[in-house]
Amino acid sequence: MVFDFTVVLRGYERTQVDKVLNPALEALDSTDAWRRAAARDSLRDSAFDTVLRGYDRAQVDAAIDALRQALDSPVPGDDFRSTLGSVLRILQPTDQLIIDEVRRLRELADRHHL
Repeated sequence: MVFDFTVVLRGYERTQVDKVLNPALEALDSTDAWRRAAARDSLRDSAFDTVLRGYDRAQVDAAIDALRQALDSPVPGDDFRSTLGSVLRILQPTDQLIIDEVRRLRELADRHHL
């Protein structure tokens, strides 16, 4: 993926955007599930200042959505346990650890009526 954003009168601060997008683009080429998850989280948590002569906000938002979606897709050769482990943030995922974490999350959701 390559992005060529339009510079507009009031847009996102360019260096802030580049600082978030570049590692995400690098992670996209990686097969490391943890690196991909960290990049996805960084994209989700990103916020940019609006400045004069910044990147077009709609273009950047669309690029972030596309990157997040691409980082969510399975990596060829990656097994399902590793993918679940990275999503659940389990360093050494085993079937039992995954089951325990899903149960914990379900109980938490039930307590909060989600």
